[in-house]
Amino acid sequence: MAKEIWIVGASQGLGLQVARDYARRKRRVVGLGRRPCPAPDLFEAWRQADVTSLDSFEAAIAGLYGEGRGPAVIVYMASTLYQGPLTEAPDAMLRAEIDTNYLGFVRLCQAVAAFKPTGQTVRLVAVASTLGYVGCPSLDGYSASKAALISFARSSRRELAGHRIAVQILSPPHMTDGGADLVGPQPFTKAWAAPRFARAAERGPPERLLGFSNGLMLLMARLARPLAQAIMDGIGADALRRGARRPAV
Repeated sequence: MAKEIWIVGASQGLGLQVARDYARRKRRVVGLGRRPCPAPDLFEAWRQADVTSLDSFEAAIAGLYGEGRGPAVIVYMASTLYQGPLTEAPDAMLRAEIDTNYLGFVRLCQAVAAFKPTGQTVRLVAVASTLGYVGCPSLDGYSASKAALISFARSSRRELAGHRIAVQILSPPHMTDGGADLVGPQPFTKAWAAPRFARAAERGPPERLLGFSNGLMLLMARLARPLAQAIMDGIGADALRRGARRPAV
């Protein structure tokens, strides 16, 4: 029987592209998102749910498990961001970044532990970012939310293992058409990133960054933190000089 994959945040962007790749490889794909299903022929099932609403998100997870489903992997790709001067960042956008990018994954862990049949095993994939390892000016709130996600995913593994839940941290490469930082080294398209992301999510390395430049940045962050931060500061300063602004979506 084909593996079943659930994707949270599958209505657009990289999440939708990854869903297409899984479907092409004959996986059974279940999507969850705030918006209506973007491609009914693509998904075996769809649940419209808001990850920032405990009741809505929990009901969606409970309902899917109540139907007897048994996902091998659940990929958490829900994300939102604000780009622009920190001093002008609306409080509602800063809260939305933390609520969507970090707390939504916490809610997923709690819901799966509560509603998954005891004997089933599942792997949850926390979609992180290079910016969670080295913060970037103009994307301060997004960077902080991804850093919180990474820290939580690491620390939650021991407890969740007792529920037969594994946790993986996977960061996509810098992308020209949907990535957080619109200026950066070695950019890729979603079409290039999606199949590589999908394969890495199925293989299950505990923590991985995709894209050579991401891996190099992480290595620098470990061995020469000031240099890594200086590079990211330069990228962020360029965005601020250009007046780059991206509202939360």
